[in-house]
Amino acid sequence: MIRLFELDNRIIKPTEHCYSITWLKAIMDEYPDDYITIYAYIFYMSCPSEENPYFNRPIKEREELILRDLKHDIDTESESIIYAVEKATELYETPTVRAYIGIVTLLDNMTDYIKETEITTGKDGNFTSLIRIAEKFDSIRQSYKGVAKDLQEEQEQRARGNENLGYDQM
Repeated sequence: MIRLFELDNRIIKPTEHCYSITWLKAIMDEYPDDYITIYAYIFYMSCPSEENPYFNRPIKEREELILRDLKHDIDTESESIIYAVEKATELYETPTVRAYIGIVTLLDNMTDYIKETEITTGKDGNFTSLIRIAEKFDSIRQSYKGVAKDLQEEQEQRARGNENLGYDQM
C-alpha cells in the first residue's frame, strides 16, 4: 500500500509526496488554510484500505458521509480536488483492488435490487428471477470474501525495511 498521507494519532498528515507530486502540492498551495482537511477528504475518497474508515461504505454514499463527518465546506467541484481524488485513486489501484471494487459494486447492486424490487408473480412476474439472484448471492459473496482476503494480504506484505512491495513484486 502506497503512502500518500500519514496517519499520525488518527490525524492525516502530508508525506514527502505531498511536497513533490505536483497535483498534491497544488492542493497545499491553493488551499493553504484547509489543505489538511482536503487531504483527509482525498484519502477517505480514494484509499482502499481498512485504515480508511469509509472503505466499506458503498461508493455512491461515501462522499456525502465524508463531507458530513469532516464538518468542513470543501468545494468538491474544484478541478484540482477532483483531479487529486482521481489521481490518488489511480495510484492506490492494483488488479486486486479493481477486482474487489467490482465484486463489492456487484453485491451492492444486487442487494439494492432485491431490497427495492417489489415481488410480482404470474407470466411476466419477477419472482423467479429474484429467487435466482438470491441463490447466486452466496457464491458471489464467497468470491468477495476471497478477494477481500487477497486485498488484505496484499496490503500487509512488506519488503525489507518495512517498505511496501509493489503488486508486481509479490
